[in-house]
Amino acid sequence: MIAETVTHSIWIVEDHEVFAKQIRRLISSEDDMTCAHHFSNAAELFDKLKFTNERPDLLLLDLGLPRRDGLDVLSEIRVLLPNLKVLILSASDDRDKVYRAICDGASGYLLKTADPEEILAGIRGVISGSSALSAPIASMILKGFARYGPVKHIDPLTQREEEVLGFLVKGMIKKEIADEMSISQHTVDMHLRSVYRKLHVRSQTEAVSTALRQGLV
Repeated sequence: MIAETVTHSIWIVEDHEVFAKQIRRLISSEDDMTCAHHFSNAAELFDKLKFTNERPDLLLLDLGLPRRDGLDVLSEIRVLLPNLKVLILSASDDRDKVYRAICDGASGYLLKTADPEEILAGIRGVISGSSALSAPIASMILKGFARYGPVKHIDPLTQREEEVLGFLVKGMIKKEIADEMSISQHTVDMHLRSVYRKLHVRSQTEAVSTALRQGLV
């Protein structure tokens, strides 16, 4: 008896209409997946999730969305549907965006310049439980490890310092951290100086990279 092919449902959040059509056509040409829905902005996606029980097997998410940052959308999705697999498909190779996306629960990060076969392989990989990274993204991450190297010793962070570092990894600025923690920006600066000293770093990017590599947040 021949096993029946399982068809996986893929949803896309992408504001570029032409690119979205290309990806939908690519996915629909495969026997084991279908593009059930395409949303041009975050509001359309969340309206769909609110008014139906239908859920995708994987969400392809662009970061350059209108009116709302894709990283914020990713964070909200992780809260609403923590088990949903999200694969970033973006034109941006900004290091901070890549780190934030992975830290916020993305299962992979592909560039829009990726070959069609790479995109399909990435989708299948994430659905099967692995991750997917475009070669330039993987190279960037490896170079980050090589540049900063392992931290030999880290003095324990206080609870408040861990909170500040966690907000920093999420991409929040000092004023937002201060408001979230109900403290002054001066106090945030004080905590950050202590965090930088304990992590042996000198910048926000280095602090975020170290926090991710060491599993501090």
